[in-house]
Amino acid sequence: MKITTLLLSLLAAHGALAADVYMSRDANGNVVFSDKPSANAEKHVVRELPSVPAFVPPPQVQQPARASEPAFNYTSLSIVTPQSGHTLATGYAGNVEVSGILSPGLRESDTLILMDNGVALREGRQTAFQLTNLDRGEHQLQMVVKDKDGITLISSNLVKLFVQRSSVLKRGN
Repeated sequence: MKITTLLLSLLAAHGALAADVYMSRDANGNVVFSDKPSANAEKHVVRELPSVPAFVPPPQVQQPARASEPAFNYTSLSIVTPQSGHTLATGYAGNVEVSGILSPGLRESDTLILMDNGVALREGRQTAFQLTNLDRGEHQLQMVVKDKDGITLISSNLVKLFVQRSSVLKRGN
């Protein structure tokens, strides 16, 4: 039913476009357009309005999927404890917890590594490491995030830690 109504309205519209148009004036002087001639009516020529063809966008070429991950950057990595220059007294037996803050959080594919004087001591996914039985002397601690290929993505500040330990040497005077 809807299709029949649509076809009939299209045919009627097409017939209206092909009909003659007449122009006349009524008793008040207003212009009147009609498809039927009346007294004093003149045939009016209806000109086609200029039109612009519809824009057809070019077909889109589908880009191949990128194999690389979207860009990702860590914004900060800091060691918060111990503070740089801290001295670990003899009574602690060289035991200390090193804590850091990483922003944003560690991605699944990356690893956090705690370094001491450039040597990896611990690695994992946490930002806190418990160190035990550190040798006496100066330690330069740093946290580093590396990706699965071993590339360093971000490094923390260097923290100097001084460890005091008892000596087994007895010096005689």
